[in-house]
Amino acid sequence: MKYRIALATYSGETIDLHFGRCTRFQVAEVTDNISWDYIDEIDTGIACIGECDHENISRVAEQLSSCKYVLASRIGPGAARILLNNGVKALEIENEIENAIEKLMAYDKVRSA
Repeated sequence: MKYRIALATYSGETIDLHFGRCTRFQVAEVTDNISWDYIDEIDTGIACIGECDHENISRVAEQLSSCKYVLASRIGPGAARILLNNGVKALEIENEIENAIEKLMAYDKVRSA
């Protein structure tokens, strides 16, 4: 089983961006909750400028709809709900990407069992 993860990262090494301020998401693909690789980058533009606009968040959520999860350092409840309505589960984590994906694979394995 394969699925994709959108990563809110500025550094390319850690999950270090707020969902609403991320303009480009790195995309990783997980295979059988055992291994993963970077496969893409999605240039979404910014979802929130000061006050969050549901139209912008909906546009970004649509662009990320090929992903099962979004990992960000912070995400508001409204944005998380809009993502979920697009089939994407948002999770908050601040960690190195490798560690974050390892934790996510363990989480997904339990939820998929």
